[in-house]
Amino acid sequence: MPVYEYHCTGCDHVFEEMRSISEYREPMACPICSESANRVIYSAPRLSMMRTEVRRAHERNERSAHEPRMRRGHICGPGCGHHHASGKQSAEGEGGSPPMKAQPGKRPWMLGH
Repeated sequence: MPVYEYHCTGCDHVFEEMRSISEYREPMACPICSESANRVIYSAPRLSMMRTEVRRAHERNERSAHEPRMRRGHICGPGCGHHHASGKQSAEGEGGSPPMKAQPGKRPWMLGH
């Protein structure tokens, strides 16, 4: 969890608190006068003081919070019915000809190069 800075307008006290990333906008109760203190940014983030593993974990969590999961493996189930010889798509279509020239009659708007 990151460390956030807060400034209390009641007693003019500045303090730090560790909170979850989802709570960064919410005010915090001042430890001295118990009034609501707003978050402020007085110093730079302390990323350089974090261990590399922790920093990478923070980056990974930030990315995954708003990005969809990506599937890197094969999306077909077992017995999918198509050929997986090398894992890469072949540059040639059926019969050994390039894909755009394989069936010129079915899509006249596609030009073969």
